[in-house]
Parts: sequence; C-alpha cells; structure tokens
Amino acid sequence: MKRIFTAAAAVLLAMSISTSAFAHSHIGGSNPADGEVVTEPLKEIVLEFDGKIEQGSYIDVKTTEGKAIKLQDIIIGDGTLTGTVVEPLPNDEYQVNWSIISADGHPLEGEFSFTVNAPVPESVEEVTKEPSETTKSVEKSTEDHEKAASADKEEKESSSMSAILIVLLVIIVAGGFFLLTKRKK
Repeated sequence: MKRIFTAAAAVLLAMSISTSAFAHSHIGGSNPADGEVVTEPLKEIVLEFDGKIEQGSYIDVKTTEGKAIKLQDIIIGDGTLTGTVVEPLPNDEYQVNWSIISADGHPLEGEFSFTVNAPVPESVEEVTKEPSETTKSVEKSTEDHEKAASADKEEKESSSMSAILIVLLVIIVAGGFFLLTKRKK
C-alpha cells in the first residue's frame, strides 16, 4: 500500500511540474531578426511565439543612445506580438526589449537588436526633438508601474500554484494515512 501511495504521489507531482514547464510560449522568430540590417523603411516589429500569449505583453524599442521610440499600437495575436510606429524608423541602431505572458500565466522576457539603414530622400530633413522632462518622467512612471504590476501578478500566480500543490500533497498524505490506519484495524 505504501508503494502505491508513494508512486501515486510521485506521478501527480511529476505531472503537475511537467505540464507547467511545457506550457510556456517561446520566441520562434522576429521581423526584423536579431542583428539584421534593414534596408527598407520599417513601420512594424513582429515577434512570433510558439504558443499563445496573453494581454499585458509588450514591446519596448530604444535607440542605442537610450531614446525611447513611441509605438503607435501594440497588437497581441494568438502567437504574435506586433509593435507599429507612426512613421518609418530613421536610420539608427535599435534595441528591442519584449515581455510576454504565456498562456499558462508565466511571464517571459527577452531582447534583440537590429539596424535600420534605408535610403533617405534628399528632400526630407531629419528633425529630432528631445522629449521634455515631463514626458521622460511620465514614461519612467508608466514603465515602473508596469514592472511592479507584472511582478505582483507573477508573485500571486506563483503563490497560487504552490498552494495548490501543497493542498494536493496534504490530501494525498491524509488519504494514505487514513487507508493505512483503516487497514490495520
């Protein structure tokens, strides 16, 4: 009886661990790809994942000097995360940081970089404007809030999964103890 009880507990534990490990969505590719030099005007960045992703996933794009690129839209599809910009990105090097929430609720993060080197018509003058201090503080505040919310959600989900496993193990142990004491009588 002890062997059956131990085997059942081991199988249950293995199944609960393995299903959560295989439910994560992993990045399958991106357009532009990591390290790619883009020679045409670029208006969107697309990340492809091998599983579904949830609302709350985002893309953050910055130049190598740290200037944030404002995204017009972030579109979350079944297995894609797309960020669009109002105007094509100017020639520069870009760092993309992404954060997704897998279908199982686990957050995943990553980053990659690419370079835009598209021909620029001579009639178009490039005008760069530094964001005001207010804009910078609002962006920083929003970013801090998103990180805190993500961390809170991750902690709650992790706690609930641990609580479920503990309850299941307690039930199994109690059931096994009950069966053993009943058999002895």
